[in-house]
Amino acid sequence: MKLRQRFLTQSVLILISTIVITSCFGFIYTYFYNLLNESHATRGLGQTAVVLMEKDNILYNSEGFTMMEIKEMLMNLSVENNYYEYESNRYKINAENFTMQDGSNYRIIILNQIVNVGDYYRSLLIFVFIIFLIVFVIASLIVQRQNMKNIIIPITDLTKEMEKLRIGELETAITDKGYGEIRELGSAIEQLRLQLKNSIYYQQRVDENRRFLISSISHDLKTPVTSIRGYIDGVLDGVADTDEKKQYYLSKAIEKTKMINTMIEDLLLYSKLDLNQMTFKKDKVNIVKHIESCIEDSSEDFLRENKRIIFENKLSTTIFVIIDVAKFKRVVQNIMDNAKRSIEAQTGQLNIMLRETNSSVVIEFKDNGKGISKQDLPHVFERFYRADTAREVKGSSGLGLAIAKQIVEGLGGRIWAISENGQGASIIISLRKVKKEEVIK
Repeated sequence: MKLRQRFLTQSVLILISTIVITSCFGFIYTYFYNLLNESHATRGLGQTAVVLMEKDNILYNSEGFTMMEIKEMLMNLSVENNYYEYESNRYKINAENFTMQDGSNYRIIILNQIVNVGDYYRSLLIFVFIIFLIVFVIASLIVQRQNMKNIIIPITDLTKEMEKLRIGELETAITDKGYGEIRELGSAIEQLRLQLKNSIYYQQRVDENRRFLISSISHDLKTPVTSIRGYIDGVLDGVADTDEKKQYYLSKAIEKTKMINTMIEDLLLYSKLDLNQMTFKKDKVNIVKHIESCIEDSSEDFLRENKRIIFENKLSTTIFVIIDVAKFKRVVQNIMDNAKRSIEAQTGQLNIMLRETNSSVVIEFKDNGKGISKQDLPHVFERFYRADTAREVKGSSGLGLAIAKQIVEGLGGRIWAISENGQGASIIISLRKVKKEEVIK
């Protein structure tokens, strides 16, 4: 119910309830007034007195009139004055004579008390006005208390919360208390608070990532840039005095530029993933064929360093997953490159195993390198973690596993690591299985 309608309804209810209650009290007042005064005040009649006489003898006297008072009544009747004053009450007099069969004569005098109707209605109006005023005040206080609870206090609270928002305090949730528009206003302000909080959080993340990119670029690009300059200076200064040395120096400079390019690409990719600015183009993919394609792309690099990749498919049927093909290939490539750097030539081996659970496909990348210590294991997916061995090997940006984690979780999967010192390390990915006919959402 809208506030305008609510206020109008409250006013009408107060008026109706006041009138009804006042009317009830008016009827009660009239009833007890007539009962206590033995009269019908609304008709101007009060109590009745009767006197029965036989000649000058009083046979019955309902009010205890004296003979003198009765004679005074008869005298008033004789002069056609039908009224009599007695003990501050005014009576109307009627007298009747009748004769019994035995010849006895009797007279009956009837006195009807006259009530002052004006006084009655005056007292009734005063009583009704007082009752009306009392009931109206009580009803108004009850309604005002409800309005205070459901309108005034919520508005006051919202004013305080808006003041907090103005000075930047965004942690306290705003409750949607009160009637109609007040509740809607509270909900709207709460949505505004959440949007402001998210906006500030996002801005902080942007600032943090900007500082992170600047510090990372300045720190991690310093070494390859210095090397490039050194090789070029060697050529220009004549240190490389033969064509063979010049070729060697220039090839090293190109190698360092490729390293810089890889670092910059990884930094930009991680920044977009971390800020949720990267969109995923999801497709339904045969996971076995996808992993085989990734292995084929990297097998040449492993063979060149005299290291092996062994693929084990433990799936009983063809299984599909929903992934972004290009980005998930980047995940596999990063994990394989990281494993390749951690294993030795000749004996180095990376086992890639595919298995399944009731609802998911599990991909395990297990190498036989030196492994990861217990204290470092929880941090292997953090960006630029200092104990990450990948950062100590040339050609690495230090973001490979961090990027892999962002992409896998963006695709709705899970990624984790298990390892023991001296027994190699395993990076494990879990992706939800889908049926071939399932629609991509």
